[in-house]
Amino acid sequence: MKMSQETVVQSAVQSKNENVFAYKNYLLLLIATVFSAPGYYVCLMGSEWLMLSITESRMFFGLLFLGAAIPRLLFMTYGGILADRYNKKSIILISDISRALLVLILLLLVVFNWINPWHLVIISVLFGISDAFAHPASSSLVASLLPKDLLQKGNGYLQMVNQISPILGPVIGGSLIVGLGFTGVYSVALIMLLIASITIWYVSIKGNEEQTEQESMWNEFKSGLSYAKSSRLLVTIMGLSFVLNFLVTGPLAMGIPLLVKDIYGENALGLTVLQVSLGVGALLGAAGMVIFKNNKKPGLLSLTGLLGMSIFYILVGFSPTLFISALYLFIVGILLQLINIPIMTIIQTQTDPKYLGRVMSLLMTMATGLIPVSFFVTSVLLGIGISIDTIIKIGGFGLLVVVLFSFNLKELRNVRYSN
Repeated sequence: MKMSQETVVQSAVQSKNENVFAYKNYLLLLIATVFSAPGYYVCLMGSEWLMLSITESRMFFGLLFLGAAIPRLLFMTYGGILADRYNKKSIILISDISRALLVLILLLLVVFNWINPWHLVIISVLFGISDAFAHPASSSLVASLLPKDLLQKGNGYLQMVNQISPILGPVIGGSLIVGLGFTGVYSVALIMLLIASITIWYVSIKGNEEQTEQESMWNEFKSGLSYAKSSRLLVTIMGLSFVLNFLVTGPLAMGIPLLVKDIYGENALGLTVLQVSLGVGALLGAAGMVIFKNNKKPGLLSLTGLLGMSIFYILVGFSPTLFISALYLFIVGILLQLINIPIMTIIQTQTDPKYLGRVMSLLMTMATGLIPVSFFVTSVLLGIGISIDTIIKIGGFGLLVVVLFSFNLKELRNVRYSN
């Protein structure tokens, strides 16, 4: 029996609607992320190990993280307003190009042997400013490129690609440090960011051009804040992010390289093992979220993931060897995606599109609000002689208490995706 022309057309449309790769602009964004995310982590790993190589001061190592975190906090909300106001692609493109230029500067400083700790801190600050504008634009751009029923799958693929960065980044970075030195690290990072910039150039966005009539920046900020405050769900998510990032981000971000160098006495390849383990776990977790259909209770799934993550995060602090830590971090990586992808999809499906950039920036501001304090407190604790494994244990138990309390929050526990 021959199919009618109308049936063929409907079948083709349905096939496209079920396949995120049929959306060209989304695919281009995905490809750009394949290069930008690992390129960023190659550079980050190089800077972390370079800082540990040129100075014994743990204060400078802490400033490397603090320098990036403070600009993100200060400029993230402004970045969200621009994402709602202007073409999101242009914002991401400018960010990728600016990061490529910063990596070029680092490369030249290394080549001419002019590098010192303050150079790395200043570059870190500039990276933080660039990130503050790129993150709200990229996280809200997905909702402009895909229909709502494909957002979980689309977010899942992007998370998979993003998690290539903690895998490929450390593998490439660690190998280049050992084989070619820091010149090789920054050269590869520069090439990857340039490829990402070229790819994002070809993304086309409809309905996101500059507005002819605009409110003042302050009024747009207030309207976005009022919109977020009117939703108990958004307030709950932002509040949890605010607390959890204080307890986890500083100890974990600073802890992985310090565990390798100070606790296990390993070299850059040891750092590669831990970061790749976390990245592989996160990649598999994202793959699972792509395969499984939309969860009926995504908020409950996220809370369950948080509970498991807090337990294995504590175990990292008790781990006696590098490879046991790698196993725990692998599981932490899987559980992270059970938290991040449902939460991101909930926000994208339940937020008015004209406020999405501002809501995303507010979420990231709340999520990163205590990160500078977290880095500072972690640095101070390290400075007074408390070991990094002890700091991780303290943060882990604090996280566990918060998570257990969070199961009482019905607005998050019972939320469903909005159609």
